[in-house]
Amino acid sequence: MVSAGSHVVVIGGTKGLGYEFARTVVKRGARVTITGRDGTAAKARAQELGDLATGAACELADRDSIRDLFAGIDVVDHLVLAALDRDHNTITDFRPDDCARTLLMKTVGYATAVHEALPKFSPDGSVVMFSGLSMWRPVPGSTTISMANAGIIGLVNSLAVEVPPVRVNAVTPGIVTGTAAVDAADGVRAEWYEAMRQRTPAKRLPTADDISAAVMFLLECPGVNATNVVVDAGMHLV
Repeated sequence: MVSAGSHVVVIGGTKGLGYEFARTVVKRGARVTITGRDGTAAKARAQELGDLATGAACELADRDSIRDLFAGIDVVDHLVLAALDRDHNTITDFRPDDCARTLLMKTVGYATAVHEALPKFSPDGSVVMFSGLSMWRPVPGSTTISMANAGIIGLVNSLAVEVPPVRVNAVTPGIVTGTAAVDAADGVRAEWYEAMRQRTPAKRLPTADDISAAVMFLLECPGVNATNVVVDAGMHLV
């Protein structure tokens, strides 16, 4: 359970959905460590969450950085991997170096984080990794991130049979409302969000709170393992 006395590590927790989930953890009375590439910025964001939050640096493309993070942590009850590197890449104008850097972070980096966390997991430990709809519904420029998101599902399946009793699951958000970036959207982007909302069966997009609820479910339900929970309000059906 995520409750008073437990410790959740959120890699990629200084902004976006990772930060929103960290906020939920603190509301539960649990400790949370949030990380970003910039340690100073991560500490500042942690201060905004209150005394239960700690900020630290972690660069998923740098194994030493990941090792240093977990060397300073006593116990990990739950690990959430939400870090994302957006690489707009196409096959026509393919940039292999940019693709390799993003894939290193999103796949090898995620796996390395679990490796370094293994000795620190509590008996009821669990992991949630963020994937994305682009693995099924690619869009122009999503060549790299489509590969990375698909790779996350393979990694989840592999780790679930490698690291028991630690459970490993994935969450796949759709187009999400209720984050600072969406709330600040200009007119053009607001129209795009509305068009996406109209594509969903119930004419609503998932919110950041919906994603946090899904992640919390995956962390806390002991009967769920090697599962990918899609939170897109049914958009993948239409």
